[in-house]
Amino acid sequence: MRETTELHVEFDQPQEVFFPGQPISGQVVLLTQQNYKAKAVNIKFEGIAHTNWDEDESVKRVDAKGKSSYVQEKVHYSAYVNYLENKSLLWASRDGSNELAPGKYVWPFSYHLPDDIPPMSPLLDLNQIPNAMTPLQDQTRENLGCCCFKKGHLEMRVDIPKTGFVPGETVPINLEILNHSSVPVTEVKAKIIQQCTFVAFRNGSNFNFTSESRPLTVEPGKEHKLALELRLPSVTPTVNQFSPVITVEYLVEISVDTSSTFGSEVECEMSILIGTVPIRQYLPPAYNPAIPPTPMPSQIGFLPTPYPEGTDGTLLNTDENEKPFVPKYPVFNNLPTYNPSAPPQE
Repeated sequence: MRETTELHVEFDQPQEVFFPGQPISGQVVLLTQQNYKAKAVNIKFEGIAHTNWDEDESVKRVDAKGKSSYVQEKVHYSAYVNYLENKSLLWASRDGSNELAPGKYVWPFSYHLPDDIPPMSPLLDLNQIPNAMTPLQDQTRENLGCCCFKKGHLEMRVDIPKTGFVPGETVPINLEILNHSSVPVTEVKAKIIQQCTFVAFRNGSNFNFTSESRPLTVEPGKEHKLALELRLPSVTPTVNQFSPVITVEYLVEISVDTSSTFGSEVECEMSILIGTVPIRQYLPPAYNPAIPPTPMPSQIGFLPTPYPEGTDGTLLNTDENEKPFVPKYPVFNNLPTYNPSAPPQE
């Protein structure tokens, strides 16, 4: 398209976030400073799940003499699921000229999303999930040192008050560290990992979205209790259905470091559930988030996912999209932290 011509879409809904069953409306705008050849203007709504990558693999080859050898070849993997496709005619040339004079043209459009399409950001109401309020508890014990240099053991107990959270909410992590070793604890770390799995992809992809590292001293023979807090950014909710080619799950990983040279770390992992509607039973009466598609309250915003630097995340940039597209997800601001089992503040 020449520089003297501009074509863009304006939505009536400024947040540009929609749910199954909702209407989408707006206008297609064409600005041209010269005669523009066109037979028709169409708008197409398409919903797909697509995974696509190349890998180098060793492939066996047998020559005419029956001698076999292995060569490196690039193998293409691809999976494609079509959920939605709708095309509408907005304008067509009636006089046979197939041309638009210089000027501005506006074509309104509207479309009602089907109720049965899987959302890119699933409506995951934590109030409808029985285990969303279930506390998470785990403990691990690790012998420090090795061989002739054993230094005793370190024990860690972890408590997360519930399983379900929403973007914008704080995940409290209560720790009890029991140092039955001869070396001091020096640091405690926690992070939330997004674990993505793609069909036919061997290992999936992991992104660290939020983390905290805190210096800590627990002397040999001592115990210490503390609470860490990790606030969830704008992320896609847990996806373990809807799509046969993509799943998204979340892990909380906690580790405690010591000054031991060998076998110095104790780690623990726990799965959490990230939804789009927070659990109401612990919220104050003034905060009553509406369930889409009803209007969102002021405490909820729509933000793009902050993927780590150096990763593409969910950027979409193809020939049909001149500007990269980053999906937005609901974020709940100012939610109170639910942590009834928090240790006393020091």
